[in-house]
Amino acid sequence: MIELNEERKDRICRLLLEYDSNIVEIVRFGSSVYAPGYARDVDFLVITRKKREYGGYLDSIDFDFEVDVVVKEVGDSLKSDFAFQVLGAFEVLYGDGRYLAEMTKYFDPSFEDAWNCIIGIEGAKNVFERRSEARSESELDGSIRLAFNILFDAARIAVMAYLATEDTRWGRTKRMLPQHYRDEFEEFINTLHIDYFYNGNYPDNYEDEFERWYERVESFVRRLEERRR
Repeated sequence: MIELNEERKDRICRLLLEYDSNIVEIVRFGSSVYAPGYARDVDFLVITRKKREYGGYLDSIDFDFEVDVVVKEVGDSLKSDFAFQVLGAFEVLYGDGRYLAEMTKYFDPSFEDAWNCIIGIEGAKNVFERRSEARSESELDGSIRLAFNILFDAARIAVMAYLATEDTRWGRTKRMLPQHYRDEFEEFINTLHIDYFYNGNYPDNYEDEFERWYERVESFVRRLEERRR
């Protein structure tokens, strides 16, 4: 479990700013935000006016947990897949978030993106089918978990497209859905994302389980798309 109280957050920001005084925003994102009890590391996005040597950012955060730091300069844009990862769950530790908003302003989730997560080249179906190529038990486990999580991503993108919002934080989008869809989406969060992907607690009969959830997510996306037309 990774605990980041306000004192630790302030110290992280202070240490990073001591190394790079041009930093304008520091954003924590990922599992340490939405599931700190299960997080194995802490991800940071650092936005600066001028980058310094990358290793210095890592060395600045000298704590008893693993960290990953992505450094971007003001004016950079974030690729869609990384923007989705950051915006999924984040906390602005330093700054007011306007630079992050500027970097992600062209992020525009659509139902086409949701369907790509289901049946695209890197979609859940193909990722799951490629599990037979795994060279070890850990690689097989990773493929299975990833396939379940991509199904969750499909549902999340469909929700954003349905609500016509760029706010990807699924705790918030869940509250904006009609009750029936909200309950269904909560199941996707708790089972596909938290239990199966993050905790790895998928059942032994994972082939049948994947097909069951595949059909549920496919139906969920289709129904949202039909209502949005």
